[in-house]
This record gives sequence, structure tokens and C-alpha cells, in this order.
Amino acid sequence: MSSTTTKIKKTKSNKKHLKLEKTHKNNIIISDKNLGNKFTNFEESRLDESKTLLYEVNSNPTYFKKFSRGQIIKVRFGVNIGSEFSGEHFAIVISMRDSIKNSILYVIPLTSKKNKYNINIGNILYDEDKIFRLKKRLKEESNPKQLKQIKKCIDYYSKRKNKKSYACIQHLKTISKLSICKTMNDFDYLHELKVSSSILKELDKKIIKEFTNIKEN
Repeated sequence: MSSTTTKIKKTKSNKKHLKLEKTHKNNIIISDKNLGNKFTNFEESRLDESKTLLYEVNSNPTYFKKFSRGQIIKVRFGVNIGSEFSGEHFAIVISMRDSIKNSILYVIPLTSKKNKYNINIGNILYDEDKIFRLKKRLKEESNPKQLKQIKKCIDYYSKRKNKKSYACIQHLKTISKLSICKTMNDFDYLHELKVSSSILKELDKKIIKEFTNIKEN
């Protein structure tokens, strides 16, 4: 390799590093402002994003978990510009046909905030039967580690007992499956949660109304 080629490569590398350093400085400035709302977990969000990108670069995954339409998942939306959806939120999978080779999903984020655009889907996160099952298991379990995991799930979902969730139709978006949060532990029942067919039909109507020119019959 000639010295000229080496110098060109070094110059390009230095330019890339300078851009990354500027990015880091901007992130530090934002972090030091100690902002709330979507910036509350700014540092964790940026770190998670970098870890996910690094995993993608190093692993180059080709197979992914398959999800069904109507399933509830939790997604890291990150910290985004303006009113774009940010933070960790539950979401409804609305992809029609998913597969293990598909790396993306279409989802509708959920929020606890009510407005004229959001659709009330009820108390989807707190499942009384599943909580009862966990409490029963808690009484029967003797392993300290599993007892802690069960209690964590009970406490987490019990806090949502009387909270309604609303589907944010206007924030329907495509996500990478790599941005889906893992369940808390083996006792987390999130993977069992799914909205009813009647709610999916209502969501379909709202999507058609919001994003197409098709008129209802």
C-alpha cells in the first residue's frame, strides 16, 4: 500500500472520528440540561441504541422471533425529534404476515394519555387471571431467585391495574425487531397478551380513515 493511499485512509478516518466527537459533545450538552419528558432517560436511550447497532454489526442476524397480529410487545423507540414517538412503550403488532426471516414489524404504540386521536383499548396490560396464577405460584415456590422474579412481575403489572391504554394511530410506524425489549424474566406474561379481534377491526377502520381516501360503506 502506498503512503498516499495510507494518508487518504487516515484522513477519512479522522473526519469520521471528528463527526462522532461532535455528536458526543452534543449528547453531553443535552444530558447536562437534565430535561424531563422524552429526555428523562436520554443517556440510557443513547447507550441502548449504540449497543443495538453494535450487536447488529457484529452478529448480522438473519433470523428473528415471529410475532402474531394483535400481539402486545414493548419497544424502545429511542429519543426522537419533535413530537415523534419516544421512550419505551408497549405497542400492538399490526403486521399481517410475519416470519422468522422478517426483521421489521408495523406497530401502533400505546400510551396512557387520552385524546381525540387515540383509541381506548381498555386495561390490556393487567390480566387478573394471569396475576392470580402468579400469586398462586408465589405461594408454592421455594427458590429465592424465582420468588424474586415472580414478585417483580406481580408488582410491575399490579401498578397498571386501573390504568387504561390508548392506541396512538397517528404514530403507526415501522420498527426493527432489534428494538423490541426483552421480557423481565421467565414469569413475565407479556408474550401472552393480545388485543381482541374487535379491537383490531376498530384499529383497521381508523387506519383506513387516517391514511387512505377509501370511504366507509
